[in-house]
Amino acid sequence: MNDHKGPLYYLMNSTLSRALIGLFLFVIVAGGIGFYFLDEDVALSPPRSMTEIPKSSVENTNVSVFGRFLAGRFAESQSDLERAAQMMAFVREDKPDNQLFLRHAFVLAMSAGHTARAVKLAKDIDDAGISDAAALIVQMSQDFKKGDFAAALLRVKDANSDGLGRLALPMAKAWSLVGQKKFEEAIIAINTLSQEKGFNVMYRLHAGLINAVAGNPNEALKQFRSVNETKNLVTAPMRIQRAALPILQKLDQGTEALAIIDKQLEANANSILFGSLRSSLEAGKLIPPLAVTPSQGLAEGLFNIATALPRDRVSNVVLLYAQLARIFRPKFPLAEILIGDIMLSRKRHDSAVAIYKKISPKSDYGWTARLRLADALYEGNRLDEAGQLLKKMGEERPKRLDALLRLGNYLRYKEKYKEAVEIYDLAFKRLTNVKKHDWNLFYSRGIALERSKQWDRAEKDFLEALELVPEQPYVLNYLGYSWVERKKNLKKAKKMIENAVAQRRNDGYIVDSMGWVLFRLGEFKRAVPHLEKAVQLRPHDPIINDHLGDAYWRVGRKHEARFQWRRALSFKPEDEEASKIQVKIKKGLGKPDILGQDG
Repeated sequence: MNDHKGPLYYLMNSTLSRALIGLFLFVIVAGGIGFYFLDEDVALSPPRSMTEIPKSSVENTNVSVFGRFLAGRFAESQSDLERAAQMMAFVREDKPDNQLFLRHAFVLAMSAGHTARAVKLAKDIDDAGISDAAALIVQMSQDFKKGDFAAALLRVKDANSDGLGRLALPMAKAWSLVGQKKFEEAIIAINTLSQEKGFNVMYRLHAGLINAVAGNPNEALKQFRSVNETKNLVTAPMRIQRAALPILQKLDQGTEALAIIDKQLEANANSILFGSLRSSLEAGKLIPPLAVTPSQGLAEGLFNIATALPRDRVSNVVLLYAQLARIFRPKFPLAEILIGDIMLSRKRHDSAVAIYKKISPKSDYGWTARLRLADALYEGNRLDEAGQLLKKMGEERPKRLDALLRLGNYLRYKEKYKEAVEIYDLAFKRLTNVKKHDWNLFYSRGIALERSKQWDRAEKDFLEALELVPEQPYVLNYLGYSWVERKKNLKKAKKMIENAVAQRRNDGYIVDSMGWVLFRLGEFKRAVPHLEKAVQLRPHDPIINDHLGDAYWRVGRKHEARFQWRRALSFKPEDEEASKIQVKIKKGLGKPDILGQDG
C-alpha cells in the first residue's frame, strides 16, 4: 500500500529514457562550439543530463572553458557543490575578466563552505567594483577577525543595499558598531528592519541582544517583550525566549524563566534543549547568551535571515546565508543543521552526513543532529550504519523512544517487517504514559505486524490508534482495507474508508481502498472511477494498477485490463503478487468472488 520509489526512479530506469539522455548529451557536446559565439555576459541554463561526469575529464587540460562551465552547471543542478565550485574555479582561471563567472564562482565557493576560496573571490569582486552584499560581508569577516571594526564599517558605509542586502548590511553595520561600543548607533542602524514587513521580531531580537552586550539587561528585556502586544514572553517566538532566558536569570526573574521553559516542555516533553535549560536554571548554572561578541551577533543575524526565507523556493539563498553565518561563528550547530537539512532534501547524502558530524554530541542540538545523521545514512543506503547509530543512541538515553522508533521505521520502509516489530516492541516497553499523539506509534507497529503476518496483534494496534484519534484517516484506511482483504466487517470497513476518502480526497492509496472495497462487494462499475483516479494520483504503484486491471476486466474492458496488468508488472510488485498478475495476463479472471455486506 506504499510506494517508496518516486516517478523519477521509473523515468530514469527505462531503456528509452537512458537512450534519449545519451542522444541529448551528444547533441550538447557536438554543439558546444556555439558557446564561443555567445556574449560572455549571457547566463546559460544548467544542463539537464543525469549522466555522471568522469573526474578525469575535469583534470584534462584540453577541456574547453565551455566544457568546464557545462560540467560545473550540471554539478550545480545536481547540488554537487564541491564539484561545481571546483569547475567554476577552473573556469575563473581561464576567464579572469568575466564578471559573471567571478560572481558565480564566489557564490558556489561560499555555498560549498570553501571559506578561504570565497574570501579571495570576495576581494576580487571588490577590486572589480562589483556591488555584492554577500561578498562584502565575507570581507567584513576578515576585519572582524582582526578586531578592525572601523575597516568593516568603512566597507558598508556606501554599499548598495538592494535585495537581501537591505537586511544583511544594516545587520552587519550594527554589529560593527557594537565592536566599537557605539551601542545606540548600532540600534539605530537596524531600525530599517522594523520597517520591513515580517521582520519586526528580528529587529526586536537584535535590539535586545545589543542592549544585553551593552550591559542594559532591563532594556534588552523590554525589547524582547515588545514582540507581541501582551508583552508575554511565554507566547513569544522560541528564539526570543532563548535570548531572554539568560537576562531573566540575571535579573533574578527565575519564575518567569521557568514558566517559559515549562510551556515548551509541555508542548514537547522530550526537548533536550529546554530540558537542559531547566537543569541549568535549577542548579544556578549560568545560561549562555546567544551573542556576547560582535561576530556571534552578526552570525545570529545572518542565520535569522536564512531561516526567515522560504526554503522550498529559495534554498540556494538560504544555504548561502547559513554558510555566511558560519564564517563568523564556525561552530554554530543550528546553522549546520540547516545546511545539513538542505543537503539532505537535495539527496546529497554524503554532504549531509559530513555537516551533521561536525556537531558535538554533547551540544544541546547534538541529539537532533544525530537523528538527522541517521536519516542521511539511511537515505544514502547505509542502513547498517544508521541502525548502529540509533541503537547506540537508544542505549544512551533508555527513557527516550525516538531513536528506536526511527530505526523501526527504517526497517519497515525496507520491508524488514519482523526486525521492525522487534525494534518497535523495544520502544513500546519505554512508553509509560500513552497520549493522543502516540496514535502513530501504534499505527506504525500495526503495519509491520500486518505485513509480517501477525494479524491479531496488528488489528489490536490499529484499534488502539483509533481509540486515541477516532477519525485518523490513514488508520481508518489501513484497517478498513485490511478487513476487506480478510472478508470481515465489510459494512464497517466501507464506512471507515468513506470517512478516510472524505478527509483525503487526493490520497491515491485511500482512493484506491474505496475502489477496492466496492470491487470486492461486486459494485464493479462504481469501483472503476475510484480506481482510475487512484492510478492518476499514484501512477507507478503496482497494486493500484493491478486493481484497476481487475475492475476493467469485470466491466468487459479486457484489452485495457491486460494493459493495466502489464503496467503493474513493470513497476516490480512483490514476487507473490507478480506471479498472480502473470496468470491474469494469460488467462484473465475467473468467476468473481463477491463478498456479502456483512463479510
